[in-house]
Amino acid sequence: MVTVNAVATLWLHAAAAVLCLGWAALILACGRLRATLPLALACLAAAAWAAAVAWRPAAPLAGISGALEILRSAAWFVLLLLLSHRYGGSTATPQAWRFAAVGGVVTLLALGALLPDGPQLPTLGSPGLMARLGLALLVLLVAENLYRNADRAARWHVILPCLTLGGLSAFDVVLHADAALHRFYAPALLDARAVLTALAMPLLVLAALRDRRWRRNPPVSRQVVFHGATLVIAGTFLTGVGAVGEGLRQFGTDWGGAAQVSLLAGAVLAIAVAASSASMRSHIRRRVVDHFFAARFDYRAEWLRCVATLSAQHAEAEQRAIIAIADPVDSPAGLLLLRDAPDAALRWAGSWNLPVQDIVLPPDHALVGALRDGTHIVTDVPRDLATDLAPLWLAVPLRHHRDGLLGLVLLAPPRARFNLDAEVFDLLRAVGREVAMFLSERRAAERLHDQRALADHARRFAFVAHDVKNVASQLTLVLANAEHNISDPEFQQDMLLTVGASAQRINALIARLREPEAEQPPARIAPLEMVQTVLREVAHPVEIEAAEPEACCIAIAPDRFAAALRHLLDNAIEASPAGDPVRIALRREADRVLLDIIDRGPGMTPEFVRDRLFRPLVSGRADGNGIGAWQARDLLRGAGGDLLALSTPGAGTTMRLTLPCQPAARPTQLQEIAA
Repeated sequence: MVTVNAVATLWLHAAAAVLCLGWAALILACGRLRATLPLALACLAAAAWAAAVAWRPAAPLAGISGALEILRSAAWFVLLLLLSHRYGGSTATPQAWRFAAVGGVVTLLALGALLPDGPQLPTLGSPGLMARLGLALLVLLVAENLYRNADRAARWHVILPCLTLGGLSAFDVVLHADAALHRFYAPALLDARAVLTALAMPLLVLAALRDRRWRRNPPVSRQVVFHGATLVIAGTFLTGVGAVGEGLRQFGTDWGGAAQVSLLAGAVLAIAVAASSASMRSHIRRRVVDHFFAARFDYRAEWLRCVATLSAQHAEAEQRAIIAIADPVDSPAGLLLLRDAPDAALRWAGSWNLPVQDIVLPPDHALVGALRDGTHIVTDVPRDLATDLAPLWLAVPLRHHRDGLLGLVLLAPPRARFNLDAEVFDLLRAVGREVAMFLSERRAAERLHDQRALADHARRFAFVAHDVKNVASQLTLVLANAEHNISDPEFQQDMLLTVGASAQRINALIARLREPEAEQPPARIAPLEMVQTVLREVAHPVEIEAAEPEACCIAIAPDRFAAALRHLLDNAIEASPAGDPVRIALRREADRVLLDIIDRGPGMTPEFVRDRLFRPLVSGRADGNGIGAWQARDLLRGAGGDLLALSTPGAGTTMRLTLPCQPAARPTQLQEIAA
């Protein structure tokens, strides 16, 4: 005979079924299916039994509910036998077979007693009661034997399943024994089974985590746990608010409904404010989420967050460095101190959510000494470093593998209480080293940029100096001829034109040195006309052999092409004997324009051409500076062309200019552009 409270039985067993399903899913997520499946099946058997009782709460021991209860105990029995075979040692296998045979018979008897012809009263002679009592005793005996026969190392793995299943079976023994003595089942004991089952099944989850052959941490995202905990807390809060509102509604018909609606709206607003609060989220992480995991941090997520923070562009580099250090300990603000050189003072370099601070820490400061050259994290920051907005809580060193202590980050206290331990310090040291490498590489990149700017300025200055040298040579020649021809009106006219052109050329060179970006952009010019324009400034005889095809131009800034051509012509003239003309041959091959400057000078050896000709500041003449050929090739390569030297000692030199051919119309104001 069974007398139960149907409503209480329904809700208790329904809740137990839901919880057992959740524990079973968590066990399956803990590792390999083969290892976790028996424990999960034990939880699922309990869930099925609890769901059947909730479906028919008036008859918890008959019909489908009774059958699932017997099968639940049988599943626990099989699970313990499997654990005995796994951990019980050599003596456990024969005992397991004997237990299995007896357990199979008892399970069949218990199921047979559920048939309509079986006795229904719970007396000592009832086969159903005796079979259920015997099955519970078998589960308890197997659990006890498993624990005793397991060695010390295996007990750590089996103690939780033995306590869980053996304890629940012991309660079943008490339940059935009490029913046999009093001739009825106590409703309180029947309902208590659901509560005990829901509370005991989490021990099987811990058992799955304990086994070293299974994965220790369930593959549950911290974000899922965080949002799940938030929903549970919010749901509990709303449930409490609903209960209070229901109580208010019972006090009066006039204002009860308004109070209930107002209370519910205020509760929703409070949850929205709490969800948007960083402090509240920090409290949930510290007090709820961290307890679900063996390690305090998800190191993969922390590493990805650090990389994403340092590589982002939403803030200055100094602020990103502070944020990367502050995020693992949930600090809302911080300062960055850096040193410019080894053994120099640490100076303020940036702030995050704090005002600018005029902080200078000399090398002999107590805080610098406490950092131990970047190997120690200081938790007791001196009070003289406290800011106006917040005190400073933690000093994290930025230690570089080559430069030593590069700087430090001073952090404000976290939003929620944060316990510091060795795991936190190890993570902060690792992130500090990453931030130190980031700042060091950024500083090196800035220095490299400055050095490249200086090198580019020096290269342009060398080009300008070489051009000024050529202008100086022309003026020197004019001055030497002026002593004998100063009275000649024609010479006077030529001298004025030469001096004026030289002055304009020097001014253009100075402007090019100051503002290189203002140089003339590439234009499509006719090479033959450009050669003829440059030759007007040359006094030495030059012969031109042109085979230029129609509508063939080159894409290069006119001043660049003229500069390269002047350098090579000057070198050819200096190498040629007096009165011996320099030859220029212009032709087209495939899609390129070739311009050869040929002289009959002494020529160059292959070693000189290979090793010294195009090296800056290396010259074969005593009065040369080694800039002309190098600058000419650099200018041509900038336009997609090149410069080749074909020379034989005693047979002269050919400097071959090659540029891509551009089919386009010739420019109309070539003379003005060249001037």
